[in-house]
Amino acid sequence: MTLVQIMRLALRQLDEDPADLAEYRDLFAVYANQGYQLALTQYVKPRETMALATDDQGDVSLDGLDILRVVAVRDEDGREVMCAMDADGMTMHTPRKDSTLYAVCEVRRRELEQDADEPQLPLEAHAALADYICYRHLSSGNLAKQSRAQHYRNEFYAQMQRLSPRPSGGVTGYKNFYTVTDSRWMM
Repeated sequence: MTLVQIMRLALRQLDEDPADLAEYRDLFAVYANQGYQLALTQYVKPRETMALATDDQGDVSLDGLDILRVVAVRDEDGREVMCAMDADGMTMHTPRKDSTLYAVCEVRRRELEQDADEPQLPLEAHAALADYICYRHLSSGNLAKQSRAQHYRNEFYAQMQRLSPRPSGGVTGYKNFYTVTDSRWMM
């Protein structure tokens, strides 16, 4: 779905005339982008592998790259390379000087601005952005509207949970596994 289709769906869900889109467009675009960024940063977490060149100190400038978080860094042979980030997140320090490293990074996606822009989410999640618009639009209303807003909020987060990658087997699939099984602290 495109941004304009998502906003029209939101208008239909709100029992408004889709022809009145011009009246709501700016506000709905803000809400759609808030939901979109929430979906990307908290649930989908898109990743890309980037080739990064280190300088003579072993540093890599990340300024201007749409990197939210560096997940792993490997050398040309596939071996893991240790790295540390500056406090501002713009420089990565490695022990490898003047070399090319491959970083798996969580990346930022650009906002939806044009009517024809499509969110980079699985197709089944596009309608969830309309739910998010409805939630945000109704949440500032009276008690009846706020109650209705909760339905749209719940639908949005239910869809986001279905998008979240699930670990397959191993202890990574168990939340607080070590806390429960660690007997060092039991006396």
